[in-house]
Amino acid sequence: MQKIAEVLYVKVGKVQTTTLKNSKRKELVTAMKKHPVKEAFLTKTGFKQDEQADLKHHGGENKALFMFSKRSYETINQNCNTNFKVDEVANLGENLILSDVCEDDICVGDIFNIGEAQVQITQPRQPCWKLSASTKIKQMTKFIFNSGLTGWYAKVLKEGTIKQNDSLILIKREEPLLTISKLNSLILDVNSDKEAILKALSSEFLGKPFKASLEKRYNLGQNDKQFDIYHT
Repeated sequence: MQKIAEVLYVKVGKVQTTTLKNSKRKELVTAMKKHPVKEAFLTKTGFKQDEQADLKHHGGENKALFMFSKRSYETINQNCNTNFKVDEVANLGENLILSDVCEDDICVGDIFNIGEAQVQITQPRQPCWKLSASTKIKQMTKFIFNSGLTGWYAKVLKEGTIKQNDSLILIKREEPLLTISKLNSLILDVNSDKEAILKALSSEFLGKPFKASLEKRYNLGQNDKQFDIYHT
């Protein structure tokens, strides 16, 4: 067992609807604006106090917990001329803000103890148009996608309370080749690492939505247009 980070902030939120102006969509329905709490009870489908608006693409057992890196937040601020505060309302929909780690340090299949809970990493977040709409920064979704600063999802192996300042303890690493960063680079260019793409497509630990996107991109190459609508 190895402690690799601490939980800096725990965040939960309710679904809200916002009218959009100068957009091809009339409204934004999301629970992205999550608020910091001292602790929350993690169930198989997420924190008890938390909600998701689009259950087709968010939430559910394989996306029960969404974690984000403080370091990645800082990089986003530097590159996007933003001033997002990790200790305030979530700008990117995160449930947890973690210290000391980023997408380079987390692998699909990793099993972690966090407070009373135990979770297993399933996939990177796949950014959609709602990131741009929620942050009111037109290029935010594209930047998150291209930079790979996505954060990552986990499923819950053991339910329990997670508190601010709890430790993130690595129990087991199943897929050391498949970091969140590597998977994000593969979705950008499936030809960038032949060994990794084949490993990802055969992995029993990689979440089905991400694997399906990756497989489609691998099969269609430059003809893959799946993100054209989803990102804009």
